[in-house]
Amino acid sequence: MSNPIADLFDFSFKRMVTPSYIKVLYVLLLVGIALYCLVSIVTGFSAGFGYGLLALVIAVIVAFIGVIFARIYMEVIMVFFRIKDLLEQMVVAKGVTPPAMPATPPAPPAPAPAPGTEPPA
Repeated sequence: MSNPIADLFDFSFKRMVTPSYIKVLYVLLLVGIALYCLVSIVTGFSAGFGYGLLALVIAVIVAFIGVIFARIYMEVIMVFFRIKDLLEQMVVAKGVTPPAMPATPPAPPAPAPAPGTEPPA
């Protein structure tokens, strides 16, 4: 098993760290949503009982929607990594060698000459 801290500083990007940390990110999002609810409810009740009840209802609704969106977002990220894994398995099964990534990006193409001018000879 590789070192998760060292993987964060792997500039060759041979190992993906997001799948390893996705659970931690999800828990942090849930903690943030819970803190939002708590702060909203306390702030509402400090303004008055009616505001507190309104803040309670709104905080619960917003938290429920936030949890749904956080889960969907995390699942979409994991789907991308699952697609990557499946594509790698297909490449291995076909026996195809994927092209190597270039060390430097290709040079941009030369700009086209302005209309009505002749290119230099």
